[in-house]
Amino acid sequence: MQCEICNRPASSRLPFNCTLCARDALYQPRIQLAQTLLHTESLGKEVERNVVATSKREKVKSSAGARISDLNHTWTIHRAASDQSISEEKTQVVLSHVEALREETQKIKADIAARKASLLKRRAEFASAKQELSQSQASALDPVDKGIKRTEHRWEIMHNKTAESRLFLCREVAQLYGLHQRKRKKGGLGRDVYFIGGVPIADLRELNNAAPAHVTTATTNLAHLTHLVSHYLSLRLPAEITLPHSDYPFPTIFSPSSSYTSREVPFPGSTPHHSSHNSPSTSRHSDNRPPPRPRPLHLDKKLSALAKDDQVAYASFVEGVTFLAWDIAWLCKTQGINIGGGSWEEVCAIGKNLWHLLLAPPPRSPVPKEISTKSSPQKPMSSHNPNTSNRTPALDNTNDAPTLGHFSHGTAYGFLASASGAEYMRDWRLQSPVKVIEKVKAMLLAERTGAEWEILEGNEWEEEEEGQAEAPVHHAGNGARKPKIEETGVLVPAQAETGEQYVGNGGRMPRIEETGVLVPGHGVKMESDGADQGRGVEGEEIEEKGKGKSGWMKLKSR
Repeated sequence: MQCEICNRPASSRLPFNCTLCARDALYQPRIQLAQTLLHTESLGKEVERNVVATSKREKVKSSAGARISDLNHTWTIHRAASDQSISEEKTQVVLSHVEALREETQKIKADIAARKASLLKRRAEFASAKQELSQSQASALDPVDKGIKRTEHRWEIMHNKTAESRLFLCREVAQLYGLHQRKRKKGGLGRDVYFIGGVPIADLRELNNAAPAHVTTATTNLAHLTHLVSHYLSLRLPAEITLPHSDYPFPTIFSPSSSYTSREVPFPGSTPHHSSHNSPSTSRHSDNRPPPRPRPLHLDKKLSALAKDDQVAYASFVEGVTFLAWDIAWLCKTQGINIGGGSWEEVCAIGKNLWHLLLAPPPRSPVPKEISTKSSPQKPMSSHNPNTSNRTPALDNTNDAPTLGHFSHGTAYGFLASASGAEYMRDWRLQSPVKVIEKVKAMLLAERTGAEWEILEGNEWEEEEEGQAEAPVHHAGNGARKPKIEETGVLVPAQAETGEQYVGNGGRMPRIEETGVLVPGHGVKMESDGADQGRGVEGEEIEEKGKGKSGWMKLKSR
């Protein structure tokens, strides 16, 4: 059929040339679509009618039980067949799943049975191995325990020998320096006097009236002795002591905060090293902090006069000698003697503390009543004796005082910085010397300001003695002149005497030069009888204290 417009037959190979060709091509599909829609609509109405009729039939019951002829049974049959097929498919799926679960359960049961058998086997092996281990453990640990005990025993013996050596060295050096005690007479006033190198050791509470030469000599010897004792005990003092060297001829001491620094220390009279390098590059990289200041341990004049003339030098000396006393108290505390536990004034007795540390006789233990009646004396027990039976590497009970030489910084056994050493030192009341310095300064100042008498100078003495008759010269019992007291407050022999005084062993009594160093006497000498031999400066000091002499030339009221 040809198109009336383009006169071309309709074909799918050729494109449409006009609307009529396109309409003719779509005419047949449109008719088929309409038929399909009408058929679908009729089927839908039939389905709806059957469904509504079925629901009504289920709800309405016929009294006669007659069949309803107008209902369509085809739909009911198809629906039942469809439900049956769906149920059969679901049942088949469930049965297959059940079978899979049954097979998996069987596998799991077999695995559990295999694991139980393996566990039973391993438990049996473990029990046998444990039994064998317990049997062999005792035999294996026994030699190890014995070796540990032997090592600890050897370690303890070696530590005891080390402590004995330290004790021997400390006592020997104390005896070489002449450290000893001179007790006061029974019923007498004052304190026991302690000497080092033949010179009395001044208490910090009596520095105002102490002779400068005696103080310088005593502090120099004490600094040397304390440094040697700390070296023998392998202890690092909290306040560093510097012995005399080429830059400075006297010992000095540093505060605890400035001790053991690697920085250069400018001593009095020396030139700092960095002063010769003042270039901008060196000053930019140099340390601008103030250098540590050493405190001197010597006196050129009496402390009371030094306090009036130079307050800075006075404060430095008091701090230095207090640092030295605090170092000695710290040494006593580390070796089992609690100095400063009762009062800060215990630190002031330098000679007493050092003597009790090094040379004090061991205290005797109390004797039981049943043993005291026997003739055999009991062996004294000493807190300084290193041969103790019950010793442990670390003090478990910090209340037990350690023996001399136990704690140190040089051995792992009894290391002072360990937990036991820190626990032992924790209860010391004088952890810092600042409080002691303040107390000593306040006490010395109160003693000076509260005095009711003052010293007469030499010219005042001459003015008062003008017109008076010359006093007779007093002689000792053997006819020799007594030594006189110069204006410096130091007891020296009379200048007119040419005799020579000897000590108990026949040697000549040493004298103190202007440098404050104890040297053998020469030049001015004096002679005394046998009762006064061996006394020297010690005898003079005790005699003056025993007779109540102050050592001054003359006193007058303010």
